Amino acid sequence: MTDLFLPTLISEALLAFSGLFGGVSISFFWQPQRLHQHSRFIAGVIFGGISMGAAVALGGLTARWLKIDLTQADITLGLGYILGALSNGLIVWLANFFRRHEQQDIFDVASVIKSKVRNESLPSPDLNNNKPNED
Repeated sequence: MTDLFLPTLISEALLAFSGLFGGVSISFFWQPQRLHQHSRFIAGVIFGGISMGAAVALGGLTARWLKIDLTQADITLGLGYILGALSNGLIVWLANFFRRHEQQDIFDVASVIKSKVRNESLPSPDLNNNKPNED
């Protein structure tokens, strides 16, 4: 019975450990603006929780989808690092997107997303509600 659980426990621990380093490596370069309201310790706990949770939760699913064996430590560490970095990168990207568009209506945000998908350029919104100079 323990022969079955020990390799699984080791691979999950390796996924969590490497996911933590993947998330921390992204957090050094890219952080949401709202995270600066908290202390560095709390920010580290948030990033660590996201990256470790994503690596552990998605590691088995991703390994099965890619048809790789999580009992090999080097593959497990690489997969965990990638999942931790991607999860934090996605969370930071979404947080910054919502912060930039928090004063806009849902239809304005939908048009921004639609134009990005279609590669159209939108005029930049005037955040100060200034009227253009009429000379």
